[in-house]
Amino acid sequence: MVRKEHKPIPKSEDSHLGYRHLFEGILGRNTADYSIQSAQRHHVQLSLMADRKANIIITVSSIVLSLTLGRLNDPELRWSLGTLGFFTLIALVLAILAVLPKYRPMRLKDIYDLPDYFNIMFFAHFSELPKDRFFELWGDALRTDRAVYENLANDLYSLGVYLARHKYPYLRLSYLFFLTGFVAACVIQVITLTIG
Repeated sequence: MVRKEHKPIPKSEDSHLGYRHLFEGILGRNTADYSIQSAQRHHVQLSLMADRKANIIITVSSIVLSLTLGRLNDPELRWSLGTLGFFTLIALVLAILAVLPKYRPMRLKDIYDLPDYFNIMFFAHFSELPKDRFFELWGDALRTDRAVYENLANDLYSLGVYLARHKYPYLRLSYLFFLTGFVAACVIQVITLTIG
């Protein structure tokens, strides 16, 4: 199969996002609304699931670190517990990074020249606007069906990008370090008992 080269879509001038023309002719209807709402709910559930998994790692890592530090003076267990503690600490930090809010103010230079990634549905973006500009943008976002769908699609994209680039990579690494720590500690303990 021949892979097609991605060509950027020309942007329209009728919105700050520039994609409203792609929703031309799409009329508001229940199936379209349900599709987007379903996808948004799914992404919110994925985010909540990631938070729960990170909290599990945070709790278990904290317990393991406490137990590890308490027995670190035992000469027969020192190397294996040190290894376990090291990997568990990294897993703990990564799990905390997964749930740590990634809020960074946008610092808009011009409230009328918004970047194309600006999301009127996300508090960290719209909180940088004066109230009248916020209402103006929402009025524009709700004026036509294609404007509504453009903004909903933008919000869905933002949710997905956040999960894929920020939350899930940290969570995955956290679990890998946690698992690696236990395996490495077991291997080191077997070697220590075999040699010593």
